[in-house]
Amino acid sequence: MRNVAAGRVLDRLSDELAELTARVLRATVAISGPTAEGGSSGSGFFIDTRGHIVTNHHVVAGMEPPVSVTMQGGSTSLAGIVGVDLISDLAVLRLDGRWKHTLPLRHSVARAGELCLAAGNPLGRYPETVTIGVVSGLARTAVAGPGRPHYHLLQTDCGIHEGNSGGPLVDVRGRVIGVTTLIDAESDDIGLAIPVETVKDVVPDLLKHGCVIRATIGVSIRGRTREVDGEATRGLEVVRLRRLRGQALKIGDFILRVDGMPMPDPPALFGVLNGKCIGRPTVVDLVRQGRLRAVTVKPWRLQL
Repeated sequence: MRNVAAGRVLDRLSDELAELTARVLRATVAISGPTAEGGSSGSGFFIDTRGHIVTNHHVVAGMEPPVSVTMQGGSTSLAGIVGVDLISDLAVLRLDGRWKHTLPLRHSVARAGELCLAAGNPLGRYPETVTIGVVSGLARTAVAGPGRPHYHLLQTDCGIHEGNSGGPLVDVRGRVIGVTTLIDAESDDIGLAIPVETVKDVVPDLLKHGCVIRATIGVSIRGRTREVDGEATRGLEVVRLRRLRGQALKIGDFILRVDGMPMPDPPALFGVLNGKCIGRPTVVDLVRQGRLRAVTVKPWRLQL
C-alpha cells in the first residue's frame, strides 16, 4: 500500500509539473535576428496582453529591428524594440495585436531552496525547453562582459545554456521570480538570473521612456569594510574619478551615506541615483584621510 500511495503522489506531481510547463511555455518565446557578427538568439516572455516581451539587453544588442519572435508551435512574428537598459541587462520588445498568454511577476522575493523552472531556447535550436531545479543562492555578483558587474542575482541549478538568456525563471505557480541571464564560466551547473525586483523597477521606465533615466556622481566605486569610530563599517571606496573639473569627491574617499541612505554595497548607490536627483544638491557623508566629512554634490544624467 505504501508503494501505491507513493506512486499516486508522484503521478500528481508529474501531472502538475506538466500543466505548469504547458502554461509557462505558452507565454515563452524564442528571439533571433541578424547582427554585424552574424546573428544572435535568446529567449523572452510576454508580460501583458498588449504584446510586450521581456528579454535581456544582450540578446537584442546590435540587432537590426524588427526582431524575429517565435511563439509556441513555431509561428513567427516581427517585434519592435520598445526600450533597452545596458546596466540591468533588460530589454522590452512589442508585438502588435492582443496576446492571451502572459506570465505574472511575483510580488515576493525568491527564497533559497524553493523549486523553480527555467524556460527558453537553449543554444538557439531547442525551443520550448524547460528545466527544473531550485533557487540555489541569493544576492550573487557576476561579471557579464568587460568590467560590467551584475549585483543581487539569483543562483539556480536549473539547466541553463546560451540561448536561454532572457527566458523566465518561474516558481511552482508560474510566477516570474527572475530572468535568466548567464551561466558561470567555470561551471555549467551555476545559472544566474536577474531578480524580479529589478524587472519591476526597470520595465516601467522602458515602457514609458525607452530607457532608464539614471544619475551619476562621476566616480567608480567598490564595496569595502573599514573601521569607522572603532567599528567595522561597510561602505564604498572611490577608486576612480570620471570627471575631474568641479568634482567634490576624491580618490580614496570612503562613502558612508548618500542623501542620508547607508551605502553598504554598490547597488545601494545605484538605487539612490535615480532620475529625480539629477541637478539636486545631494549630501555625501564620507571618511577622508581618517576624518568624517560631509560634501555636497550635484548628480548629473548618466549617458551610456
